[in-house]
Amino acid sequence: MKNEKHLYKLIYKTFPALLIIFIFYIAVVPEATFAFAVNSPISKIETDNQDDFDKKFREGRDLIDKEEWARAAAKFSEAIEKYPGGKSADAALYWLAFCHKKQKQFKEADTALDRLLEKFPASSWVSDAQVMKMEIAAPLGRIFSGSVGTTALIGGVSGLSSTVSPANTVKGTAAATTPGFYESLTTGGVSTTAAHTPLDREDEIKIAAFQSLLSADPKRAIEAMGEILKSDSKASETLKQEVLRVLRSPRMSRTETFGFAASGSGIGKEFVPLLRETLVKSFQNETNLKIRKEIIYALANLGDQSTDYLKKLYATAENDREIKKAIINSFNSFSSSANSFYSFAANIAQNRKIESGFLLEIVRTEKDIELRRLAFSNLQRFQNWSEGEQTIDMLARLYDSEPDEQFKISIVRALAVAKQNQATQKLMDIAKNDKSDKLRLEAIYSLRTSKNPEVLKFLENLIK
Repeated sequence: MKNEKHLYKLIYKTFPALLIIFIFYIAVVPEATFAFAVNSPISKIETDNQDDFDKKFREGRDLIDKEEWARAAAKFSEAIEKYPGGKSADAALYWLAFCHKKQKQFKEADTALDRLLEKFPASSWVSDAQVMKMEIAAPLGRIFSGSVGTTALIGGVSGLSSTVSPANTVKGTAAATTPGFYESLTTGGVSTTAAHTPLDREDEIKIAAFQSLLSADPKRAIEAMGEILKSDSKASETLKQEVLRVLRSPRMSRTETFGFAASGSGIGKEFVPLLRETLVKSFQNETNLKIRKEIIYALANLGDQSTDYLKKLYATAENDREIKKAIINSFNSFSSSANSFYSFAANIAQNRKIESGFLLEIVRTEKDIELRRLAFSNLQRFQNWSEGEQTIDMLARLYDSEPDEQFKISIVRALAVAKQNQATQKLMDIAKNDKSDKLRLEAIYSLRTSKNPEVLKFLENLIK
């Protein structure tokens, strides 16, 4: 009886505390449980969404290989609209535009490229998009791009006047307004830069004069450019940028590859050393990052010794990521000497080999994962970049030492494109032994187009 009274007293004394704990549990624990229940599925959903995006992207690329443009466009469009935040959304937009272009759907291609340039201004696909915009400009009626009532240069011949409405100009200029006269000079009649800043009228005239002088007397024009690019020059930032962009215009070069210039006159081979020397000196004295980037792109167009200079510059850039990014972007199949109007037939193959080799070295040794990814992306735009057992061996070793799973997926896809026996062997090894199910599945999927009896037997054994 005594024990029972003691028990009742104990319960009576502890009941308020137990009640408070119970109320706290009811109020707080369900919220924590709910938060956990909500957050975990979201993470899984995001992963599933990216996997589905990747699947549609791969299917689109496969359809491109089969030249089924309409079906490929549908795949890329579905991936972009359903998962606009996909990690490769910029690449998907580019390939969507590519498929539209192949079907002569130039307006749709232009729209896709505009979305790419607007949403992903720092993407490594920007240069490719700008090139394609140049390619589709003529079918869209954008042969020249002058202000209303402005006399434009057509094919390098002045005196031909044309009135061009804003609807017939290339989108991408500031505020999407009609491009100024200078753009018909700097981009061969097409505005392709996503962030052009309009020049004032005086600077437009200076650009026109520079373009004409460059055709008439390249040596004097290069010397004039050197004065404009001096650190103590009174020239505006935009004027300096546009002077450098003139050098990258197709109409301003004369190559032995084609035997004639786009406009009938331009910079001859004999003036390239002076141009290179002027650009290097200007870069060394320049502190403005925008101008330095433009100089890098102009130098990359010259090839030969300029490539060596940029390689040394990359090595000394240390932690200057923006300069390193500019150098990497200058080495790709569209903006570098591999596609340069200053490169001569005898040097093109050698320049391509040097540039792709440099990008491969960055992929192998660079510690910054963002720079490595950028270099790897640009490297894969070179034709036959993966030829040679040494390259495949390097990729295999890089895969084994790489901690970043997403980058490993890029390597798997590159091995799949290589179509070499050594690459196939590595893919089978990954599919069989990798600790990551995601990477195993990626490797297995990469083997889907192989007709190699060994691969077919391997896949069959996985099923058993």
